[in-house]
Amino acid sequence: MNINHLHTIAPELVFGTEAAFRVHYWGSISDHRTHPLHKHSFFECCCVTSGEGGYIESGERYPLYQGDIILSRPDAWHQIESADGIGLAWVAFMPEDRTGGEWARNCRRLTEPDRVVVPAAAPSLTASLWQTLRTAEPDAIQNRTLLESIACSLLLSCFQTFLNDRGEQPKSAASKPRESVLLHKARLFIRDNLSLRIKLQDLAEYLHISERHLSRLFNDELGMNFSDYYRQVKIRTATALLESTTYTLEQIAANTGFYSVHHFAKSFKLATGTPPGQWRKERMAPAAR
Repeated sequence: MNINHLHTIAPELVFGTEAAFRVHYWGSISDHRTHPLHKHSFFECCCVTSGEGGYIESGERYPLYQGDIILSRPDAWHQIESADGIGLAWVAFMPEDRTGGEWARNCRRLTEPDRVVVPAAAPSLTASLWQTLRTAEPDAIQNRTLLESIACSLLLSCFQTFLNDRGEQPKSAASKPRESVLLHKARLFIRDNLSLRIKLQDLAEYLHISERHLSRLFNDELGMNFSDYYRQVKIRTATALLESTTYTLEQIAANTGFYSVHHFAKSFKLATGTPPGQWRKERMAPAAR
């Protein structure tokens, strides 16, 4: 068990400009037996690494099995018991409020005694990060910045594991962020591959979604269909090339995915009201004088 990697972490961990933690201690044991009922003035997050036992808090007993995650809250009387021995890894910490706002509200919410044990049957980010720290070889995490980042992520994951998993997911988290990521990926692909003459079918296959789904993304999030957006990007890129390069119209047409110079000229005039050759002359004329 390599949880002792954590011993290189400073007493205080700061994540970004908002979240800060004071770490009091950390460690592990492979054969923990029943200890006395007690309480802390801070949080203690434990991962069951082997064996079976029970966690008692406020008079209620929760069975413990390998992979379960426990969060003891400040001022809560608690006890971990096991007749045959149970393996544990733990970290004791206290979040510090430096900026107020959402972070401060989440810190207060974490003290609410609503959920204290997350079973292994409900996979959590906290369990995954504990596993990463436990199983890494001693030389695998030598970079201090990387180690501190993993440790900070472990502490922050407690908020997700013990708050969001209680059915308090943001209402917009169901699909919108995932769709926005897909659209962003689609727009990047279009921008970087204009010369390929992209079709809706090709883009949908690249994103591993249906053409109908992709069409809906463009309409719902950009207010236009794929063809209109694609044409807009091609015209905008062609305009930039006309203004900033000495490329021929043939070269610009090829680089922006038009089938021919004629197709490019017709589309450009339809979009801007001016043929591309004339547009370039008019824009470059003042610089020539």
